[in-house]
Amino acid sequence: MRRLGSLAIILAATSLVTTGCWDFNNPYADEWDVQIIGDSVFDLSGDIHDVLQDLSGKSYKDRSVSGAKIAAIDSQLGKALSRSTLNSLIADGGANDILQGSMDCDSDPLTQGCLDVLDYIADTMWSMIVDMYYGPAYDHVWLGYYHVKRSEAEKNEAIDYAYDNLYPDLFDLSPYGGTQVSGAVPGYGEYYGSYLSTFGIFMLDPRDYILTSDIKSDDIHPTYSGSVKLANLIWGVMVEEDMYR
Repeated sequence: MRRLGSLAIILAATSLVTTGCWDFNNPYADEWDVQIIGDSVFDLSGDIHDVLQDLSGKSYKDRSVSGAKIAAIDSQLGKALSRSTLNSLIADGGANDILQGSMDCDSDPLTQGCLDVLDYIADTMWSMIVDMYYGPAYDHVWLGYYHVKRSEAEKNEAIDYAYDNLYPDLFDLSPYGGTQVSGAVPGYGEYYGSYLSTFGIFMLDPRDYILTSDIKSDDIHPTYSGSVKLANLIWGVMVEEDMYR
Protein backbone atom coordinates (compact mmCIF):
# COMPACT_ATOMS: atom_id res chain seq x y z
CA MET A 1 0.00 0.00 0.00
CA ARG A 2 1.41 3.39 -0.95
CA ARG A 3 2.19 6.07 1.59
CA LEU A 4 2.68 9.80 1.17
CA GLY A 5 4.97 11.10 3.85
CA SER A 6 3.77 14.66 4.38
CA LEU A 7 0.03 13.99 4.49
CA ALA A 8 -2.16 14.51 7.51
CA ILE A 9 -4.95 12.01 7.44
CA ILE A 10 -7.70 9.96 8.84
CA LEU A 11 -10.54 7.93 7.62
CA ALA A 12 -13.10 5.28 8.11
CA ALA A 13 -15.00 2.35 6.80
CA THR A 14 -18.67 2.49 6.30
CA SER A 15 -22.29 2.39 5.09
CA LEU A 16 -24.59 -0.36 4.10
CA VAL A 17 -27.32 -1.18 1.65
CA THR A 18 -27.71 -4.49 -0.09
CA THR A 19 -28.04 -3.72 -3.79
CA GLY A 20 -28.09 -0.83 -6.22
CA CYS A 21 -27.81 2.91 -5.64
CA TRP A 22 -30.62 5.30 -4.77
CA ASP A 23 -30.45 9.06 -4.35
CA PHE A 24 -32.99 9.67 -1.58
CA ASN A 25 -31.97 12.74 0.37
CA ASN A 26 -29.88 15.37 -1.37
CA PRO A 27 -31.59 18.51 -0.09
CA TYR A 28 -31.27 22.06 -1.35
CA ALA A 29 -27.89 23.49 -0.35
CA ASP A 30 -27.12 27.06 0.59
CA GLU A 31 -23.56 26.16 1.67
CA TRP A 32 -21.41 24.58 -1.04
CA ASP A 33 -18.09 25.17 0.69
CA VAL A 34 -18.92 22.29 3.06
CA GLN A 35 -19.91 19.10 1.24
CA ILE A 36 -21.02 15.61 2.29
CA ILE A 37 -19.92 12.55 0.31
CA GLY A 38 -20.80 8.95 1.09
CA ASP A 39 -23.59 6.41 1.17
CA SER A 40 -26.81 5.51 2.95
CA VAL A 41 -25.57 6.45 6.42
CA PHE A 42 -26.04 10.01 5.18
CA ASP A 43 -28.48 9.60 2.31
CA LEU A 44 -31.13 7.07 3.39
CA SER A 45 -32.91 9.28 5.93
CA GLY A 46 -31.06 12.58 5.56
CA ASP A 47 -31.19 12.94 9.36
CA ILE A 48 -27.48 13.62 9.81
CA HIS A 49 -27.71 16.47 7.29
CA ASP A 50 -30.76 17.89 9.08
CA VAL A 51 -29.12 17.78 12.51
CA LEU A 52 -26.00 19.43 11.11
CA GLN A 53 -28.22 22.08 9.57
CA ASP A 54 -29.80 22.73 12.97
CA LEU A 55 -26.35 23.01 14.55
CA SER A 56 -24.75 25.15 11.84
CA GLY A 57 -27.67 27.11 10.47
CA LYS A 58 -26.58 26.02 6.98
CA SER A 59 -27.70 23.36 4.49
CA TYR A 60 -24.50 21.67 3.33
CA LYS A 61 -24.19 20.34 -0.22
CA ASP A 62 -24.92 16.59 0.08
CA ARG A 63 -23.61 14.32 -2.70
CA SER A 64 -24.14 11.04 -0.82
CA VAL A 65 -26.05 8.21 -2.53
CA SER A 66 -27.53 5.16 -0.83
CA GLY A 67 -25.82 1.97 -1.95
CA ALA A 68 -22.71 3.74 -3.23
CA LYS A 69 -19.51 1.72 -3.19
CA ILE A 70 -16.12 3.26 -2.55
CA ALA A 71 -15.40 3.87 -6.27
CA ALA A 72 -18.66 5.83 -6.61
CA ILE A 73 -17.82 7.83 -3.49
CA ASP A 74 -14.43 8.59 -5.02
CA SER A 75 -16.37 10.07 -7.98
CA GLN A 76 -18.43 12.15 -5.54
CA LEU A 77 -15.15 13.40 -4.10
CA GLY A 78 -13.95 14.46 -7.53
CA LYS A 79 -17.05 16.59 -8.01
CA ALA A 80 -16.68 18.13 -4.57
CA LEU A 81 -13.01 18.96 -5.12
CA SER A 82 -13.84 20.74 -8.36
CA ARG A 83 -15.16 23.61 -6.25
CA SER A 84 -12.20 25.93 -5.77
CA THR A 85 -13.67 27.47 -2.60
CA LEU A 86 -14.33 24.12 -0.89
CA ASN A 87 -13.35 24.30 2.79
CA SER A 88 -14.52 21.11 4.52
CA LEU A 89 -15.64 17.61 3.55
CA ILE A 90 -17.73 15.21 5.60
CA ALA A 91 -17.30 11.66 4.30
CA ASP A 92 -17.82 7.96 4.81
CA GLY A 93 -17.57 4.90 2.58
CA GLY A 94 -16.52 1.31 2.05
CA ALA A 95 -19.02 -1.10 3.59
CA ASN A 96 -21.20 -1.49 0.51
CA ASP A 97 -18.24 -3.10 -1.25
CA ILE A 98 -18.57 -5.86 1.34
CA LEU A 99 -22.36 -6.09 1.45
CA GLN A 100 -22.89 -6.00 -2.30
CA GLY A 101 -19.87 -8.10 -3.20
CA SER A 102 -19.53 -11.86 -3.62
CA MET A 103 -16.81 -12.27 -0.98
CA ASP A 104 -17.78 -13.79 2.38
CA CYS A 105 -17.09 -11.38 5.25
CA ASP A 106 -19.23 -13.30 7.75
CA SER A 107 -16.72 -16.07 8.40
CA ASP A 108 -14.54 -16.28 11.48
CA PRO A 109 -11.67 -15.94 10.78
CA LEU A 110 -12.11 -13.65 7.80
CA THR A 111 -11.62 -15.29 4.42
CA GLN A 112 -8.82 -14.23 2.09
CA GLY A 113 -11.47 -12.98 -0.31
CA CYS A 114 -12.85 -10.64 2.36
CA LEU A 115 -9.33 -9.46 3.25
CA ASP A 116 -8.70 -8.70 -0.42
CA VAL A 117 -11.85 -6.56 -0.54
CA LEU A 118 -10.81 -4.70 2.61
CA ASP A 119 -7.38 -4.05 1.11
CA TYR A 120 -8.98 -2.73 -2.09
CA ILE A 121 -11.15 -0.38 -0.02
CA ALA A 122 -8.08 0.87 1.86
CA ASP A 123 -6.13 1.44 -1.36
CA THR A 124 -9.02 3.43 -2.84
CA MET A 125 -9.34 5.46 0.34
CA TRP A 126 -5.62 6.18 0.20
CA SER A 127 -6.02 7.53 -3.32
CA MET A 128 -8.87 9.70 -2.07
CA ILE A 129 -6.74 10.98 0.80
CA VAL A 130 -4.02 12.01 -1.66
CA ASP A 131 -6.64 13.86 -3.73
CA MET A 132 -7.94 15.58 -0.59
CA TYR A 133 -4.43 16.69 0.31
CA TYR A 134 -3.84 18.31 -3.06
CA GLY A 135 -7.38 19.71 -3.29
CA PRO A 136 -8.60 23.16 -2.27
CA ALA A 137 -9.94 22.17 1.16
CA TYR A 138 -8.10 22.25 4.48
CA ASP A 139 -10.08 20.20 7.00
CA HIS A 140 -12.20 17.08 6.67
CA VAL A 141 -14.12 14.62 8.82
CA TRP A 142 -14.37 10.96 7.86
CA LEU A 143 -17.06 9.05 9.72
CA GLY A 144 -16.09 5.50 10.64
CA TYR A 145 -18.57 2.68 10.90
CA TYR A 146 -20.19 1.37 14.07
CA HIS A 147 -21.03 -2.20 15.04
CA VAL A 148 -24.11 -3.56 13.30
CA LYS A 149 -26.47 -6.02 15.00
CA ARG A 150 -28.38 -9.30 14.83
CA SER A 151 -28.46 -10.72 11.29
CA GLU A 152 -25.53 -8.50 10.24
CA ALA A 153 -23.42 -8.84 13.40
CA GLU A 154 -20.92 -11.19 11.76
CA LYS A 155 -19.76 -8.16 9.74
CA ASN A 156 -18.37 -6.61 12.92
CA GLU A 157 -15.17 -8.64 12.64
CA ALA A 158 -14.46 -7.02 9.26
CA ILE A 159 -15.26 -3.59 10.73
CA ASP A 160 -12.86 -4.15 13.64
CA TYR A 161 -10.21 -5.51 11.28
CA ALA A 162 -10.27 -2.24 9.36
CA TYR A 163 -9.81 -0.20 12.53
CA ASP A 164 -7.06 -2.47 13.88
CA ASN A 165 -5.09 -3.26 10.72
CA LEU A 166 -5.86 -0.84 7.89
CA TYR A 167 -6.41 2.57 9.42
CA PRO A 168 -3.19 2.65 11.51
CA ASP A 169 -1.15 2.10 8.35
CA LEU A 170 -3.02 4.87 6.57
CA PHE A 171 -3.24 7.35 9.40
CA ASP A 172 -0.21 7.05 11.64
CA LEU A 173 1.99 9.84 10.34
CA SER A 174 4.21 10.17 13.40
CA PRO A 175 7.37 9.09 11.48
CA TYR A 176 6.68 11.97 9.08
CA GLY A 177 6.05 14.72 11.59
CA GLY A 178 2.29 14.37 11.98
CA THR A 179 0.62 14.72 15.34
CA GLN A 180 -1.53 11.93 16.76
CA VAL A 181 -4.66 13.18 18.47
CA SER A 182 -6.61 11.00 20.84
CA GLY A 183 -9.24 12.08 23.33
CA ALA A 184 -12.72 13.28 24.01
CA VAL A 185 -14.60 16.20 22.55
CA PRO A 186 -16.64 17.47 25.51
CA GLY A 187 -20.29 16.63 25.00
CA TYR A 188 -19.70 14.81 21.73
CA GLY A 189 -17.56 11.72 22.20
CA GLU A 190 -14.21 10.36 21.11
CA TYR A 191 -12.21 10.94 17.97
CA TYR A 192 -8.65 10.41 16.91
CA GLY A 193 -6.55 11.51 14.00
CA SER A 194 -3.28 12.71 12.61
CA TYR A 195 -2.86 16.21 11.28
CA LEU A 196 -0.50 18.93 10.25
CA SER A 197 -0.94 22.56 11.13
CA THR A 198 -2.36 23.48 7.73
CA PHE A 199 -4.29 20.34 6.86
CA GLY A 200 -6.16 17.60 8.71
CA ILE A 201 -8.56 14.77 8.10
CA PHE A 202 -10.16 13.62 11.33
CA MET A 203 -11.64 10.17 11.63
CA LEU A 204 -14.52 9.43 13.96
CA ASP A 205 -14.79 6.05 15.67
CA PRO A 206 -18.42 5.77 16.84
CA ARG A 207 -18.31 2.13 17.94
CA ASP A 208 -18.55 2.95 21.65
CA TYR A 209 -21.46 5.35 21.16
CA ILE A 210 -23.91 3.71 18.77
CA LEU A 211 -25.99 1.20 20.73
CA THR A 212 -28.24 -1.52 19.30
CA SER A 213 -31.17 0.78 20.10
CA ASP A 214 -29.62 3.37 17.75
CA ILE A 215 -29.83 0.96 14.77
CA LYS A 216 -32.96 0.33 12.71
CA SER A 217 -34.74 -3.01 12.40
CA ASP A 218 -32.78 -3.65 9.17
CA ASP A 219 -29.83 -4.20 11.57
CA ILE A 220 -27.66 -1.72 9.64
CA HIS A 221 -28.80 1.89 9.36
CA PRO A 222 -28.96 4.45 12.16
CA THR A 223 -32.27 5.41 13.71
CA TYR A 224 -32.94 9.07 14.34
CA SER A 225 -31.22 8.78 17.73
CA GLY A 226 -28.22 7.18 16.05
CA SER A 227 -28.10 9.91 13.41
CA VAL A 228 -28.21 12.57 16.13
CA LYS A 229 -25.22 10.95 17.83
CA LEU A 230 -23.27 10.70 14.57
CA ALA A 231 -24.06 14.29 13.61
CA ASN A 232 -22.95 15.55 17.01
CA LEU A 233 -19.71 13.57 16.80
CA ILE A 234 -19.03 15.22 13.43
CA TRP A 235 -19.98 18.66 14.70
CA GLY A 236 -17.90 18.24 17.87
CA VAL A 237 -14.71 17.70 15.90
CA MET A 238 -15.52 20.55 13.53
CA VAL A 239 -15.94 22.87 16.50
CA GLU A 240 -12.94 21.51 18.41
CA GLU A 241 -10.65 21.91 15.40
CA ASP A 242 -12.19 25.23 14.34
CA MET A 243 -13.10 23.96 10.89
CA TYR A 244 -15.04 26.05 8.44
CA ARG A 245 -18.65 25.11 9.06
